[in-house]
Amino acid sequence: MTKWPIQVSDFTEAMDEYRRELSKIFEWLMAVLSCDLRLETENSLNESMGEERKVFHIVINYYPPCPQPDLVVGLAPHSDMGGLTILLHDQIPALQIRKDGEWLDVQCVPGALVVNVGDQLEILSNGKYKSIEHRGMVHKDRSRMSWAVFCGPSPDIVVSPRTELTDEKHPPLYQGDSYREYIMKIFKKGFDGKGHVHGLKVQADCHSKQGSI
Repeated sequence: MTKWPIQVSDFTEAMDEYRRELSKIFEWLMAVLSCDLRLETENSLNESMGEERKVFHIVINYYPPCPQPDLVVGLAPHSDMGGLTILLHDQIPALQIRKDGEWLDVQCVPGALVVNVGDQLEILSNGKYKSIEHRGMVHKDRSRMSWAVFCGPSPDIVVSPRTELTDEKHPPLYQGDSYREYIMKIFKKGFDGKGHVHGLKVQADCHSKQGSI
């Protein structure tokens, strides 16, 4: 990592070690998911992410107390742009996910990590795994911190559904797009729930046209 301030070397070393350990967890999770999807090898999803070229980002968020928490959203609704996000947060309940149109609190389990499926994994799995729309809330009396590690593909990689998961009965549901272009679109438009990954969905009439050729 090159973005940490050099004045806090102990902190930098701790964050580097944390990233290295989470990289191992990430590769293990991708192997488990590859097996669950019955892909060619347990390394298939990791290969699609660029293996050693995949990108890790650590974001530390601080949410101060707010006297009117019902009027404020700490982090607007969105799904994560990468493959997987591994989140460590303190024991202040504030993370919510959207399920069936309702916002549900994510329970705080001491010593546990929260893992979010991101947009790129939804695309690679051809929709078998769905990225999670979520938001961060604030607390009336207490501050909150979270440490999020985002793992995404190498920016130059074009991400599209794995070929093992598509056939005539299961056509690709998403268009391919480079991760760099995908990130740029999000930065230009801002958070939009799951609008960005839905924007890559192939329209139903396109499948019908392909079937008639």
